[in-house]
Amino acid sequence: MNKKNIILGAHVSISGGLHKAIERGEELECKTIQIFTKSSRSWFEKKLDPVEIEKFKLAQKNSSIKFVVSHCSYLINIGSSNPETEKKSTSALKHELHRCEQLAIPYLVLHPGSHTGSGEEKCIKKIAKNLDSVLKTANGKTMILLETMAGQGTNIGYKFEQIKEIKSLCKYKKLLGVCFDTCHAYSAGYDFGTEAGYKKVFNDYKKILGIKSLKVIHMNDSKTELGSRKDRHENIGKGSIPRKAFQFIMNDPNFSNIPIILETPTDSNMTSYRSDMKTLLGMTK
Repeated sequence: MNKKNIILGAHVSISGGLHKAIERGEELECKTIQIFTKSSRSWFEKKLDPVEIEKFKLAQKNSSIKFVVSHCSYLINIGSSNPETEKKSTSALKHELHRCEQLAIPYLVLHPGSHTGSGEEKCIKKIAKNLDSVLKTANGKTMILLETMAGQGTNIGYKFEQIKEIKSLCKYKKLLGVCFDTCHAYSAGYDFGTEAGYKKVFNDYKKILGIKSLKVIHMNDSKTELGSRKDRHENIGKGSIPRKAFQFIMNDPNFSNIPIILETPTDSNMTSYRSDMKTLLGMTK
């Protein structure tokens, strides 16, 4: 893959204002960033101020950031068996989607949901129903991306087939895409660390979901082993995912012009992000 076509970046903080995230991305020489448009661990959200919206849009326009991706709050679970949680989650997702539309953010990454005891099939149907409820009022400018999950606890989305089933049940399929997380997929049992394994995993992905559905890649190593079903991110080259797996992705022409975003552990100075980005760019041929 030509280095010019690699859109690499990281998840950055919005502390001090949304526009500050663009500045932090610029400092890292990112071509893409991921943000939370509100607190990731609170139901509360303050309405976006028109001045703040314009400040953010202007900052991006004057930057080298080609794509901004948003990630949903971790509290959202539109597949919950608890009716109150389900209702709050669906409402929160609707608001997050609206915020993305206001900010002209094209992708909103969502953890599909957890069944919390009701069973996978029932949860999948509930997720699809609630996605339709959210998307029917959307303006169509922001796509919700269902993230591949590790399968921790009662999480849904650790199999490509589960994501396919959710999409097939939705009326608004054109507004749904996929975010492939390397740590989650490896922990779920997808072994793409060898050439043969890589080909099999992504051939399966193509057959089940279609390669065009893949809009964003979360590039993370894993603290735990293949098939552990645990969500534990690690810095590139320091976890259990073979280095070759990252090389394959960084040189795969299928992923030209697709945002590749780090969610690896880092400090306030983003030191390890710089190191991880350098490592990944050094893998390109």
